[in-house]
Amino acid sequence: MAVACRIEKWRSDPYYGKVAVVQAGPGYVVGDFTGWIHGAFRDRVELPPGVYRLMSGGGEVECVVEPPSYPWHFAVPYMSGDWGGVVELRIYAPEPPEVPGGEVVELLQEERFSIYMAVVRHRRYEVRCCGKKAGFRSPPYVGDPGIRSMYEVLPDRSANRLGCRDLRREFCGGTLKDVARVAVDASRFADALYLHPIYPAMSYHRYDVVDHFQVDERLGGWAAFEAMRGELGRAGLKLVLDLVLYHVGLRNPLFPGGPFIIRDGSYTRLVTELAARLPRSALAGMLGGDPPYETFLKVWFMPRLDYSRPEAVEYARRVVEFWAPHVDGFRLDVAHGVPPGVWEEVLSPAEGRYVLGEHVGNPAPFYKAVRGFTAYVLYNGLINSLTKGAEEVADAVNRYLALTPPSALPYMNTFLENHDVDRAATRLGGHAQLSMGYALLFSLPGVPSIYSGGECGEGGLAADHTNRRPHTPCPDSQLAKLLETLYRLRSRGLGRGPHWASAKRGRIELKSLQSGVEVGSGGLVFGDTWGVREVRF
Repeated sequence: MAVACRIEKWRSDPYYGKVAVVQAGPGYVVGDFTGWIHGAFRDRVELPPGVYRLMSGGGEVECVVEPPSYPWHFAVPYMSGDWGGVVELRIYAPEPPEVPGGEVVELLQEERFSIYMAVVRHRRYEVRCCGKKAGFRSPPYVGDPGIRSMYEVLPDRSANRLGCRDLRREFCGGTLKDVARVAVDASRFADALYLHPIYPAMSYHRYDVVDHFQVDERLGGWAAFEAMRGELGRAGLKLVLDLVLYHVGLRNPLFPGGPFIIRDGSYTRLVTELAARLPRSALAGMLGGDPPYETFLKVWFMPRLDYSRPEAVEYARRVVEFWAPHVDGFRLDVAHGVPPGVWEEVLSPAEGRYVLGEHVGNPAPFYKAVRGFTAYVLYNGLINSLTKGAEEVADAVNRYLALTPPSALPYMNTFLENHDVDRAATRLGGHAQLSMGYALLFSLPGVPSIYSGGECGEGGLAADHTNRRPHTPCPDSQLAKLLETLYRLRSRGLGRGPHWASAKRGRIELKSLQSGVEVGSGGLVFGDTWGVREVRF
């Protein structure tokens, strides 16, 4: 049963139009809008209209933020965007609105209201609904991330130089030289490398960072980094680097004397002394229960920074400032655990670069600080519907569009798999479902990513890290050839502009005012003003 959120007031906001100040404390506010992670909000959170999941009294409740009036629409980035001659709108209303001269589609029906998309060809438009009408003008222009698709690589797993067997714990020995090799090969279907952490760290995945300002010597150090950058540049590949700023590694010199939340100082000092003397494998068997300091998901090796303290904000800003000249963009690890206002300050040195944040839920309160996020709403929808039917897929696509601002759509990282989830081939089972999934990603706005090995149809599970096997080339892969074709079609405008989905004769139609796409188990048909192109799977 949906319940109304405890709304203190509504506040004007230049990005959202208006937001509800929701009281949800005392303490950290945690919900699907924080990806169920602590740290971003305390006592209250500002939310645009929507239906959210919220932790309350030890359990989950559904929290409805209902607009105080209808139709609910503002000419702001959260609800409008000019793609260049075509304007895309979001309208909240309990009944179908009318936009003269435009087309209106219901994307998502909630209990008390629906979210509609409207598409018009004018920068002045009118919304009529519920016995009222209102005029709007000058919606914000939709930007271009400058990247068509990314290839995701976990550096240690770019090769198996060490003969690793325990994929959960052992280093496999991949270097930045190996990364460059596999990335250049992937330039057939990607124009950017999304590179996981390269810093000195305790684990092979390098998310327990020891030094944010160095390149791990195991990967080849700075010389290998510069050589890799040269290889990428010659292949026309940009570099998007993973930034880990929610937490640090247990051996990071910043810990424990820096900006952290320490519950037991003497116990914490004992842990750091052990960490300095013992290998990680020995520590892992000793550390259990609740850590004496706040961490990422109770992982002892990852104490989290306290962004209520200015020293943490300044440290993170210095990390961004240090790496900005060396890269073309950033992926922000656990972005949903850091207050949006902190990101606005921290990311100032990254202006002009592509930035996406990790968010495993609904990023609604973060969009004003970070333009794009990992599209887990779309991922979960597709991975659970592609083995069912066209109607379920269309509903999943439309739900994602309803919950994503028009201005954010081009910057969203869309994917069928990544290093944190099961391989798509394992979840979906067949070549047809994989092909349909990638055809949909490349046909929608956003920056689709292919996780290393995905072009080969690799299988594997997140639970045992078999989704992180060392890279093995697959020169004759039919899936890789399909990705090449889809990548070339994006240069023709595939995926650009407003789209909405419907089911027709067992196929998924992606409609827009400028083009049309049909995706089925046998192939894709893309039509625009230059003609029709059919791609068989």
